[in-house]
Amino acid sequence: MPAGVRSGDGSLRPDFIIGDRFGVSAAPILTEWVVGLLSARGYCVVHNKPYAGGFITEHYGRPAQGLHALQIEINRSLYMDERTLEKTPGFNALMDDLTEFARELMLTAGRHFTDLPLAAE
Repeated sequence: MPAGVRSGDGSLRPDFIIGDRFGVSAAPILTEWVVGLLSARGYCVVHNKPYAGGFITEHYGRPAQGLHALQIEINRSLYMDERTLEKTPGFNALMDDLTEFARELMLTAGRHFTDLPLAAE
């Protein structure tokens, strides 16, 4: 997302916005856990505002059927200069954090959301 985006109330420039279509596209416990994982890493994380999710979350997120969809928006200023499109000094740190985030997400999802179908199903 563009670096200048502000949260729904206009007070914060979030690092991440987690969208779940206001609880429709993913189980609230999963959304809360994702917000917590990123917040624990020191990021400013907001939920659904200004982005609640788009086509993919709306059309594929069906938590009652075991299909959870989250939209994760990342503030571009964390990894690039929007004017020059060059990597910022924070690029590698973000890459490391996202690698760890993905690892934790997959490990926990595998333990707590075991009814999730495989992509090929």
